[in-house]
Amino acid sequence: MELLGPAGNLEKLKTAIRFGADAVYCGAGTYSLRAPDTSFSLGDLAEGIRFAHDHRRKVYLAMNIFAFDEDFEEMIAYFKEAVDMGIDAVIVSDPGVIRRIRELGFETKIHLSTQANTTNSESVKFWRNQGVDRIVVARELSLSQVGAIKEKVPEMELEVFVHGAMCIAYSGRCLLSSFLNKRSANRGHCSQPCRWEYLLKEAVSREEQTIHEDVRGTYILNSRDLCMIEHIPQMAAAGVDSLKIEGRMKTAYYVAAVTRVYRAALDSFCQFSMAYRFMPDWLDELKKVSHRPYTTGFYLPELANETEYMADSSYIRGYDFVGIVDDHNLESNILKIKVRNRVALGNVLEILDPRCSDIIKVSADMITDEKTGNSLEEAHNSYYVSVPVRLKNGCKISEHALIRRKND
Repeated sequence: MELLGPAGNLEKLKTAIRFGADAVYCGAGTYSLRAPDTSFSLGDLAEGIRFAHDHRRKVYLAMNIFAFDEDFEEMIAYFKEAVDMGIDAVIVSDPGVIRRIRELGFETKIHLSTQANTTNSESVKFWRNQGVDRIVVARELSLSQVGAIKEKVPEMELEVFVHGAMCIAYSGRCLLSSFLNKRSANRGHCSQPCRWEYLLKEAVSREEQTIHEDVRGTYILNSRDLCMIEHIPQMAAAGVDSLKIEGRMKTAYYVAAVTRVYRAALDSFCQFSMAYRFMPDWLDELKKVSHRPYTTGFYLPELANETEYMADSSYIRGYDFVGIVDDHNLESNILKIKVRNRVALGNVLEILDPRCSDIIKVSADMITDEKTGNSLEEAHNSYYVSVPVRLKNGCKISEHALIRRKND
């Protein structure tokens, strides 16, 4: 199975590939469903495609807004540029966009977005006849239903979400944000009102009440996060071709940590097949990224685990992303770090190196500002610092390795 990673920007694209993604998906300017914060300029897209192809990986371009007539001219102009750069596929949800792409003679592979909510084999056959090469199936399906579709239309590639945030709306098609905030979720501007706290008001007395007896209120639409790391064999048995990690708006650390775990699980499954077994450490690692309580969503109804989380809408954050390794001098054993979040003397740092299967732990016993040469008690975002490290195996830590620390 392909491992498909989120690329919210150029840095995250490179991070996903370094940590094991077979392919990445990124947003086409303002024409994807994470438009404001994850839009790729044509310049960044060109560099990202070059980087991916140099590493023998693929880039899929998300152009999955529901388009209006006034969008088409600029959308197609962007698409033409992307085709010339060598994109490997385009992700769309709008039939009109598919028609224009084929009408203009482009032979780029088309992946149908989950926004199209494909839930049955007859729909899959219809889209195949329209020139679609892959279906990102609706999140409402169980794995047995996915398997039934694959059995009836084996020639169609099926892609499913395997990890990340879930939308409470049917296949993500939601008007809440448009009504409440004048920001259309179907055009990449969702303000996530499903995560807000809601109260119940009695019509006659106008008395406001919480739906449950809880002073914090109730988050009645707030979904848990999807996590299928324990069920890789079941996904393979269903005939899934691609496992998609959600998270273009998450940090580079999130992308690295989650991709790294699923890469390890997939490699283990590929190597051992029938002898494959789930490693609890994988789930422990996934709990070290910012997340809401996990669920298997609709995939395994027999588990009947909860999909809503009504206590609050906040994330569980046990670890902070500290920074990125810029250089490791083996002779002096000095680690140079581009700092992203606070790091202080005495912190135990955990290093995620794309070339190392184990987490490397070091202690920040001395922090030096590389610009001034001054010793620091702590460093913050945008600092460039050096930290002496003592490594038992004497291995060189890779450039672009990511560093985290446990929250105080």
